Amino acid sequence: MNNSKKDISIGSVIESMYKRYKLDSKLIEIQIIKDWENVVGQLIAKHTTSIKLTNKTLYLQFDNGPLKNEMFLQRDLLIKKVNEHFSKVIVEKIFISEQ
Repeated sequence: MNNSKKDISIGSVIESMYKRYKLDSKLIEIQIIKDWENVVGQLIAKHTTSIKLTNKTLYLQFDNGPLKNEMFLQRDLLIKKVNEHFSKVIVEKIFISEQ
């Protein structure tokens, strides 16, 4: 057996596959949805009706007009909270709309 091959972990192979087939972005979106209440709190999570991530842009919808306006004003803080939660830059922009 040839020992010149690098030892590759299953995790790194799976991560490479996700990137190759562009699944990593979808997995991050799923993780954001799963952790949303931990990131923003129960009140905001309760009124969030849609979360989508495309090319480091987070698209959010809320069912409450005043809350939507507040989140619009707090976009930079929201970006910071999401990125801090995941310990890497996964969101660079946020678009907010009302349902």
